[in-house]
Amino acid sequence: SSLPPHCNSSSSTPCSSRWRLVLLAVLPPAALQILLLRHSLLESPRWLLLRGRDEAARTTLARLRGCRGGEVETAELHQELASMLPSPQGRPGGRRPASWPGGGSSARLLIDPSARRPLVLCVGLMAVQQFSGINNVFNYSSTFLAQRGLSQQECELVALLMNSVNVFVVLLSTALMDRLGRKPLLAASLGGMAAASLLLTAALLLGSVPLVVVAMVLFVLTFGVGLGPVVWLLPAELFPTQLRASAIATTTVVNWLANYVVGQLFLPLASWLGPLSFLPFAAVLAAGLLLAFSLPETRGRTLEEIEAYFAPRLKRGHSITAPLMPAAAWRGA
Repeated sequence: SSLPPHCNSSSSTPCSSRWRLVLLAVLPPAALQILLLRHSLLESPRWLLLRGRDEAARTTLARLRGCRGGEVETAELHQELASMLPSPQGRPGGRRPASWPGGGSSARLLIDPSARRPLVLCVGLMAVQQFSGINNVFNYSSTFLAQRGLSQQECELVALLMNSVNVFVVLLSTALMDRLGRKPLLAASLGGMAAASLLLTAALLLGSVPLVVVAMVLFVLTFGVGLGPVVWLLPAELFPTQLRASAIATTTVVNWLANYVVGQLFLPLASWLGPLSFLPFAAVLAAGLLLAFSLPETRGRTLEEIEAYFAPRLKRGHSITAPLMPAAAWRGA
């Protein structure tokens, strides 16, 4: 096969070896993270409480709240620690039972009734994130554009624009998540990406380079609003504390497996469908909207309230698909 369009013999660094420099570029930020974060990363107070390490949980919470020395025993800290312990009814602010499990395994994700619906939602959305085609837009945007007559410099400029838009929008979404909520951002993101996929298909059929650029930038922009960041936040919010680590590990494995599958399938798919190669991704995004609408809004809820919502409630006459009660109603119940 021919070399990518940005590889040419006039370059001072041969293209065949340039990819090694790209891989080496990740080492400085990784080393910086190790140096800066190794003393600041703390175990969660909830995780410590699960394992009966109450004193360590109190000290860690005091450090996170900026307390000093004698302030470790303040009433506010005791109250916050107490709120992390579930009552026998599954509501916040209870006392830890003697048989409270200290951890969870991946197998428990399948057999624990409180984890089944979160598992379906998170695994499904992780798969949708990768099968949305986002990495194909990033990886092959230069190829699409070069085949339509853009120069190497123009392709690099478009790639820089796309990545800059992605960083900016992700930063913006972190502020919007607690204002607008996770569910609206996710639904808007999925709908916007589906529309951008259709626009990209039309642009490829028409051979319009400006429209291709607009469609790709719109695709990346709408991804960064919701499907990019929100999906990674959900496992930490939806699963019970004792299952959260296993759940995050499991959903991350699903995400990377889906990433691998999409990477292997896209080139044969593009050869087969040609300009229509993004239509299957639009269908996946439309299906992802069903998952987004099934997702309960977690904005303004504590982890304990969310855990109580997913706990089996058939004995109390409630459907597990009932909407979340407002936080004020929880506190007054």
